[in-house]
Amino acid sequence: MFFKRKKLRWFMIFGSVDKARELVPLNRTVRVDVDGKFLCLARTESGFFATDEKCPHQKLPLTHGGICENGTIVCPFHRYAWDLKSGREIERREVNIQLYTVEERPDGLFVGIES
Repeated sequence: MFFKRKKLRWFMIFGSVDKARELVPLNRTVRVDVDGKFLCLARTESGFFATDEKCPHQKLPLTHGGICENGTIVCPFHRYAWDLKSGREIERREVNIQLYTVEERPDGLFVGIES
């Protein structure tokens, strides 16, 4: 059985990685609009990560939450936490979050969304 590989459409979020680092402080999140879709952009020691902007639990904004030193993003309303590398909920009590591929390139910071 063959699986069809999904294509990514790439969108520039910031025109330079330095600008992205300036506007997204370490262990913080910002809301970004990517072609009409709102994402939560997070920055950790490991780099940049992008998730859906809404918590899957009750659709509240994850960008109001925080990033823990262990690389998890925490919903500020109910304290659910997800690993930013895998998208898995830490306590396994809720669905996982959608992650999007983020690339640092010489010409900016880009996010890939399946098309």
